[in-house]
Amino acid sequence: MIRRPAEARFRRGLRRRAEQDRGSFAVEFAAGFGIVIAALLLMAIAYQTSQSGAVVTSAAREAARAASLTATTNDARHAAEHLVRTRFADTGTCAQVTVKTTTSRFRAAGTVLVTVTCRTNGLMGWQRTLRATGEATIDRYRGGLP
Repeated sequence: MIRRPAEARFRRGLRRRAEQDRGSFAVEFAAGFGIVIAALLLMAIAYQTSQSGAVVTSAAREAARAASLTATTNDARHAAEHLVRTRFADTGTCAQVTVKTTTSRFRAAGTVLVTVTCRTNGLMGWQRTLRATGEATIDRYRGGLP
């Protein structure tokens, strides 16, 4: 079999390229791995933020409902505060929780507003402030209220 000079040069060029590309897979793998880890971290932060927001919203709604079932404005404030504090006591979701109960329309067929503000314990030290407001209507026909 007779080899042609062009074919021999082509094979030598392929060997040179293969020698020059040694180790490039490791570099590409390391760069790709870093990107995948960054994407996973971003997804974890987004998931934690959405779950924390849902918990804060739920706590605000439940606190407003609990406050609407009480007889006095002081009882309403205490009920809302107690419910929110017990809700966040075990979860570790929030580093700091504040509860504001608005009872200016606390009468039959009035409303109670409860605003819950939560400073989250974020991944890698990132913290966010989440705020949710729940509103509940006081029963129009219940007794004991002016």
